[in-house]
Amino acid sequence: MHFILRALLAVGAVFLSVADVSAQQVALTFDDLPRHGASAPGWTRVRIAEELVAALQAAKAPRPFGFFNAQKLDEDPELIRVLEIWREAGFPLGNHTYSHMNLHANSAEAFAEDMKKNEPVLKELMPDEDWRWLRYPYLREGDTLEKIQAVKAYLAEHGYRRAGSSLDFEDYLWNAPYARCLAKGDDESIAWLKESYLEAAAEYTRLGQEMARLAFGREVKHVMVLHTGAFNALMLADLIELLRSKGFELIELEEAMADPAYAEAPEVPSKYGMVLGEAALEDQGLPFPEVRPKPYEKLRSICADEQAALPRP
Repeated sequence: MHFILRALLAVGAVFLSVADVSAQQVALTFDDLPRHGASAPGWTRVRIAEELVAALQAAKAPRPFGFFNAQKLDEDPELIRVLEIWREAGFPLGNHTYSHMNLHANSAEAFAEDMKKNEPVLKELMPDEDWRWLRYPYLREGDTLEKIQAVKAYLAEHGYRRAGSSLDFEDYLWNAPYARCLAKGDDESIAWLKESYLEAAAEYTRLGQEMARLAFGREVKHVMVLHTGAFNALMLADLIELLRSKGFELIELEEAMADPAYAEAPEVPSKYGMVLGEAALEDQGLPFPEVRPKPYEKLRSICADEQAALPRP
């Protein structure tokens, strides 16, 4: 019976991949404001925010949700300008915990306290809008069932909604290589970074869609996880163009999260963070689709000095 279910889901996914292209929708979300990733020559944090906003506005994209860590403001109070730029554009902000806390390495109680420490800035910057959205750092929602349920209970008690995720291509991997290549003036390597970034975005967007189709038997409304690094700002217009060329309509987070798939998402303890379809396939015991791996080793070594490029022991 289980084999038959798998076969039916696979057939349904193939059909949807062809027939339901018009239903593809995705909300863009940005983690780790007001500062993320390596510093790149010529790219201040304010410039990154301005470039992100400009690309989103030029593309006439619906409001993206940003998730921030207030600890970064304590380390550098001038970073408040990044959040102000975001809010001046009319973009909402949500909670990413104060210190970007890894729930898997901490208790549910400590995690809740870290969330609370982020709230004063949220109340100040979002006085008349709903800021009670949580994006779990590292997409890690609990390494034990007890921890998952304890945090979910806290969210419900305090009026929070969970900001889910279904598409993630680890866009942040390209930021440090870009900073190195930019410092060296290596245009050829930067061209490769641009090409490989878009290739990974296309491949892992396809993977996220396929996993969701296999798990739920239909196209879901997607939520893409992005970050606020310099290379992301440089590539955002191209990324949006790529998504639209694949048939995606951009929507807001609240609309995406209204999809019942997010409420149906299973409680799956995991060592790592997982996107929607990944967790559902894990819970159902279904096989994962094949995917081309990202160029991790080249990203680590490109434009690095000779010693840094040596293989890890």
